[in-house]
Amino acid sequence: MTVALCEAQDAYRERLAEYIMHRRGGQLKVYTFSERQVFRERRREQPFDLVLLGTGFEKVIAKELEEGLYIHLAETPDWTEEQEPSIFKYQSGEEILRSMFACYLKLGRVDSSVSRRKKEVIGLYSPTHCRMQTPFALTMAQILALEKRVLYVNLGEWAGFGTWLQEEYRRDLSDLLYLISDYGNQVEGLLESVVHSVNRVDYIPPMTDAQLLSQTGAEDYQALLALLVERTEYDVIFLDFGIMVPGFFHLLEQCSNVYAVLDKSAMALRQRLQFETSMIKSGMEQLSGRIEYVTFSMAEEGMLEQEPVLHQWPYGILGDRARAVRCMKDGSGPEL
Repeated sequence: MTVALCEAQDAYRERLAEYIMHRRGGQLKVYTFSERQVFRERRREQPFDLVLLGTGFEKVIAKELEEGLYIHLAETPDWTEEQEPSIFKYQSGEEILRSMFACYLKLGRVDSSVSRRKKEVIGLYSPTHCRMQTPFALTMAQILALEKRVLYVNLGEWAGFGTWLQEEYRRDLSDLLYLISDYGNQVEGLLESVVHSVNRVDYIPPMTDAQLLSQTGAEDYQALLALLVERTEYDVIFLDFGIMVPGFFHLLEQCSNVYAVLDKSAMALRQRLQFETSMIKSGMEQLSGRIEYVTFSMAEEGMLEQEPVLHQWPYGILGDRARAVRCMKDGSGPEL
């Protein structure tokens, strides 16, 4: 996707272009312009998928461009109808990117491309609701993100990501599922309008209303997984399950590697046995045999309180356990 960034303010233009290329260099190619005439001459030779119009380009009118391919970089959050579609230019680069893709999505551009990159899909679940599940998943994701493109998807309830990561989310997983139902054939901009990043790991903010997890249909979750596997350029996709979403076992069955996180107790053993029995009764004997159980003692769970910071987890007990698990599996498994 080619982007023309038209902005007379040198510092702003170069800083935004550098950020876009740093975050989405493999996906976007950015051309910068500080003068209208230079932009017009270049555009005669090369069309752009998207044009961002900033300071000094206010008089570039829509009929000079292909209809719907331009977005204004507005000086204030409140813009007129003549300035639509618009993005407030003085906000974080990450939010500008998300807003840019959201606008592009509304323009109705269709991209039916299929990714040729093979994926490792990792499923994580805790039948005992062990509090180490999500920290373990995020630790492994950070370790893998050092060498691979990783997307983390939390399908749990009350994840608390916003306050924990000090982020304010305008869109979350429920919005993405809604967009998929409306723009099923549109790939470019769909995921990017929702995704956030932390410590090199891309993630989709979890649903803020946990009730929607069970109210969403199994076919919607299947459509989400199909989109992530078939049409994105990630190497690894983490599905961190909470309560059993509709079609839970079927989703788990499609994962390359499946980890079940448990605490060490007599009750946990009983819960594990019931979990395995449910799979067998559902005709998932093969899935039951593929699951790798990762256990944590009460003392190890207490270590979490001493290492509350996300970026520290790969260097403590969680990182040691994640590396040990990956070493035993050797990162192998059927790829989707």
